[in-house]
Amino acid sequence: MSQKYDLMKRFRAHQRGVEEPSEKSLARRELADQLRGLLHAIGSSHATSQEMREIAGELRKQREVLTAASESKAPSVATEPARVPGMADFHDRSPVAGRANPVAPPATLGVDPDAEIVVGEVTFGTAFEGVPGCVHGGFVAAVLDEALGMASAFSGTTCMTAELTTRYRRHTPVSTALRIEARLVSTDGRKVQTTGEVYHGDVVVAEGIGLFFVVDAAKFERLVAARSEKTAVSAAIPRRKKAD
Repeated sequence: MSQKYDLMKRFRAHQRGVEEPSEKSLARRELADQLRGLLHAIGSSHATSQEMREIAGELRKQREVLTAASESKAPSVATEPARVPGMADFHDRSPVAGRANPVAPPATLGVDPDAEIVVGEVTFGTAFEGVPGCVHGGFVAAVLDEALGMASAFSGTTCMTAELTTRYRRHTPVSTALRIEARLVSTDGRKVQTTGEVYHGDVVVAEGIGLFFVVDAAKFERLVAARSEKTAVSAAIPRRKKAD
């Protein structure tokens, strides 16, 4: 199997995971979307203290429902077959691009295997605000890291970030559609370098240079397996109930 064929297969598997989610993934995305909206609403809401406490009480009840469901049934690969072995819903959990992760903006990232470029969009809500009206730089760097990491896959290998350099050219506005681009620059043994930008319109607001180290496929599979095992064990451990 050629490296190019294998790369195309990996990217297509990623796209299927994004565009053809399971029913449970769709439900997770719907729940995460509502929680994400709540995160943004908290900072700008003029609700009274009493109203906020009442909402907090309702959320506490719903959290207990989710927690009880986690404890009653450990996750099983058989119930949600992975399109990529051991990677079921992996991208949906991303804190940057995961549509099932309420802390993600989320960024929408795609790949063009022929042009060998990662392209995407992101809109940061007010929950990501640092200086008034501007996105906190740490979140801008996180989006660049995600895009640069995807671009490292054009090397035909699995990589992890070793170094990320971010240069902020302009302030990055909140609640504004931004464009993302990233590409592979070079490979040197286990070292892979990528570059990328975040644009507001046609203006570059941030640039990133990523240095990645190739991770042995077997080691990466062990990391995935360890995470799955830890999740299963955590779900199986009963939590102590609060005293009345």
